[in-house]
Amino acid sequence: MTRVVIVDDHPVFRRGLAALLKASGLQVAGEAASAGEAVAVVDAVAPDVVLMDLGLPDMSGITVTAQITARHPEVRVVVITMYNDGVTVHRALEAGAAGFVTKDALPAQIVAAIRAAESGATMLGPGVPLPSLEAPATDDEPPGYQSLTERERAIAHLLAQGLPNPIIAERLGLSSKTVANYVSNVVLKLQAEDRHDVARLMRRGDERRLGRTNAPQIGLP
Repeated sequence: MTRVVIVDDHPVFRRGLAALLKASGLQVAGEAASAGEAVAVVDAVAPDVVLMDLGLPDMSGITVTAQITARHPEVRVVVITMYNDGVTVHRALEAGAAGFVTKDALPAQIVAAIRAAESGATMLGPGVPLPSLEAPATDDEPPGYQSLTERERAIAHLLAQGLPNPIIAERLGLSSKTVANYVSNVVLKLQAEDRHDVARLMRRGDERRLGRTNAPQIGLP
């Protein structure tokens, strides 16, 4: 029987996936709500397939996919996410994912992606675009900055100031949970390791802009 680990930070969604897998004749070997838990569970139970969400609270699911496939080459990772742009698909496959489906896929399509991955095939679910490379960022912007929404950019700049989620929530008039979701999106889109890496990337861009602003100006005679 195929043994699957489910990685997603939303317990209701995890429970729904677990019920689906069990009804389809698959075994749920473990569950994880964060990147750290995912690596620990996979190390402990050595599943056949991992169902991997990308918007994890502590690290990008793409980074975790790369870690798991490096530590356990025999384990196949199928991404299941709300993101379905070509750049995200490219990054996931590059990290070692063996499948990519969206969270609104039909139950049969999710199961088909798991079985395809176990058999050694790579399956992109219905509606998932072909992988595509990202447009290059400017020298001042980390890769992926152009894909951020206005709200995500605001949060990225507040992260660069080292502000915690409760303070960001207060400044923007949002709930802490909403801010946490935005932070996960920013980490994913900027290809960062975690919120601290986002801060580093954003500060580096700010330093470059500041350096040019303070550079001596040479005018025409």
